[in-house]
Amino acid sequence: MARGPKLTKQQQRHVDRRRRVGRTPSGDDLLAGVVVAHHGHDLLIEDDARELHRGRARRTVGRLATGDRIRWCHDDHGHVIVEKREERSNLLVRPDAYGKKKLMAANIDQVIIVTAPLPWMNPEVVERTLVAVLALPARPLILLNKADLLGETPPGELEEIEAALALWQRLGFAVIRTSVKTGEGMDELKSELAGRSSLMIGLSGVGKTSLTRVITPLAGDAAVGEISAFNREGMHTTRTSTLYRFADMPGGLIDAPGLRDFPIDQVPEAVLDDAFPEIAEAARYCRFNDCRHRNEPGCAVRAGVEEGTILARRLRQYQELLKTD
Repeated sequence: MARGPKLTKQQQRHVDRRRRVGRTPSGDDLLAGVVVAHHGHDLLIEDDARELHRGRARRTVGRLATGDRIRWCHDDHGHVIVEKREERSNLLVRPDAYGKKKLMAANIDQVIIVTAPLPWMNPEVVERTLVAVLALPARPLILLNKADLLGETPPGELEEIEAALALWQRLGFAVIRTSVKTGEGMDELKSELAGRSSLMIGLSGVGKTSLTRVITPLAGDAAVGEISAFNREGMHTTRTSTLYRFADMPGGLIDAPGLRDFPIDQVPEAVLDDAFPEIAEAARYCRFNDCRHRNEPGCAVRAGVEEGTILARRLRQYQELLKTD
């Protein structure tokens, strides 16, 4: 008869404790952990000491996502069994190629929207993503990477980039510039990442991989090797969402596959007000409280567009998103 894996002293103590209290583990008997990655039913779990364990969840736990906080134990053979999922603060769900909902990541504190001079992301895509991040809810951070290329950017394109960054910053969104090549902004980025569970998204070619390698110096650590072996792929050939820790600070970075923007379903008007603060402020002076800023008389928002204090494209986008409410 095949035997289970040889138990460590910690595992054996845990098993012995379970035997004393019975086969059904109590809340006090369960250990805390976080889902680092998963392949089907197979899970990679991090414990409080940041040690990694392979395991599986009971069917009663339901579907798990990277970043889920869980409670787990060892069975009589030392296998890791997830018994419970803690309540989520948020959950990112994306449809797969077949339209089936796929759990991407949970308990996200911050989403880093990565742009670059080349390829430059359409500002409206950035702003739609801002709406979805605020709806999670999570903190958005707009990052212009490859800042060293700004000096080579044609004047017209450079003016568009600078105008967009200045607008977002003026509206109260965090905006930073980084360059892996020169080191610009890397300390500021690390400061923004410290103590937060962050998710990085952006178009292909904006340098997410290079940024990740710099800010997660665990690239040469055994833990990353174990994650890569579990994923059956290299660190940055991402097919499943994976949580990477930092060597020198608390927090973590979730690397998600093929995530360029967020799906937007129903958007509460309060979220739109946070994403379009200049429109929300002007709307306070509209003649009608329920003004939708279309054809109503006395609309202060449309007046702002005519005066140039509100961009017409942002009002158009606001109105399009308001339809989904």
